[in-house]
Amino acid sequence: MKILMSCPDWFPFSAGLANSCFDLCKQFENNGHEIRVIVAKDDGLDHKGLKITQVPYHFRILGRNPLSKNIHKHIKDDLEWCDVVCLFSYMYLMNVEIVKLKERKKFNKPIIHFYRGSLEDSGMKNISPLIRYAKKAYDKVFAAPMFEKTDLTISNSQPTLQVMKDKFKVTDDKLLYIPNAIDCSKFKPSNQRKKQVIFIGRLVENKGIKYFEQIAKTIPKDWTFTIVGGGPLVMKILDLIKKHPNCKYLGRLTHEETLEELSKSEILVLPSLAEGAPRVVMEASALGIPSISFDVGDVKNMIAKEDLVHDINDIDSFCKKIKHLIEDPIHRTELAIVSREIAQERMDWSVVYPKIEEALKSKVKSM
Repeated sequence: MKILMSCPDWFPFSAGLANSCFDLCKQFENNGHEIRVIVAKDDGLDHKGLKITQVPYHFRILGRNPLSKNIHKHIKDDLEWCDVVCLFSYMYLMNVEIVKLKERKKFNKPIIHFYRGSLEDSGMKNISPLIRYAKKAYDKVFAAPMFEKTDLTISNSQPTLQVMKDKFKVTDDKLLYIPNAIDCSKFKPSNQRKKQVIFIGRLVENKGIKYFEQIAKTIPKDWTFTIVGGGPLVMKILDLIKKHPNCKYLGRLTHEETLEELSKSEILVLPSLAEGAPRVVMEASALGIPSISFDVGDVKNMIAKEDLVHDINDIDSFCKKIKHLIEDPIHRTELAIVSREIAQERMDWSVVYPKIEEALKSKVKSM
């Protein structure tokens, strides 16, 4: 197949999303398919060895979402070339614009939407009114075509399928749950762990940054709370490390550097208020590191034990579990083994990729 993938945020300007998209593209290539990727045009873009089409944009809405300039002009040849169009995440206007191009009969190829999180409203009540309103408006005005007008939505979050049905009246034949995936063979558990609880992610409200203060207070002085990532709330992190000497901020690291730091940690924390199937949890599991998370997206299917998953905003329960794991190294070791097993059995490409390829082939044949 000739597969055209749209992932507006690309290297080095994205973390988990671009990594997941890149891994999927390489799986397609390794299995004999041709790939092109549509991205937003930024200086210093890293093609990562793939054929990239860059689309200019006016600006990024709220610093994140690129508003493209005449997208059809820049991707017309790619649309004629491909057998299928894949859109990575509903949260990009560029992807919505591609759906609308098909509605305007600019092309007639199947569109596969890879849902990657943030549709649920359950965690939104505790973020700022501006972000909450922006998401509500986006979902109401722009999200619908990504679910109603695409030929198939492949969701990496099983619980979110019901949300899609309720919000957009999407029928079962247009929805498919396939877990997120990584190559577990590339992740080697480290025997040089240090007393470290780690957070990895963008420093934005929906990652639960407001709860970092309580997490920092939970962690004893001889342990470190290490924070990796960049974003608009960096000043809150800098204030945090001034107040808590056992907090360490490493800023934005390369993916390789991030994995190196993660591999040396004992516990990953993810107090996110919205997710799909967070890649960092998969990577932690593959490294034998237990994760503690709120109940968002697909995490219940990804984490070693259900008691590591807590109701959204129940930070007291969340922190009690951190304290318990810090104080119980035997339990940590047991969870490390189970985490690694879950990653290999459920989230390895050898298990997941064939399901994705079959879904795409089926839609191409039906057109």
